Amino acid sequence: MGMAGCFPTAPFAADLPALETAKATLAAVLKHPAFSAERRQKAAQLLTAASDGQQVCRWVMLALLESERWEDDVLAKEESQSGPPAFPAYPY
Repeated sequence: MGMAGCFPTAPFAADLPALETAKATLAAVLKHPAFSAERRQKAAQLLTAASDGQQVCRWVMLALLESERWEDDVLAKEESQSGPPAFPAYPY
């Protein structure tokens, strides 16, 4: 599978080489609060040395999955708290 199918931002950066697109996408994903500053720093070091676009694409997918799990965990914790919800349910 080519890089274009790995993550949704690839079509918008088609003029960039696949490796640079994957690196930029991973850097953006790592800004999510699920990742600590230390992990971002370590990832930046790994990205500097990375030369395989497919490997970086796999890292992007793993980072997206991890951030999704983090959000699910946060939502589950919020839902399990007693008391009124922080944001009321509005009938749309």
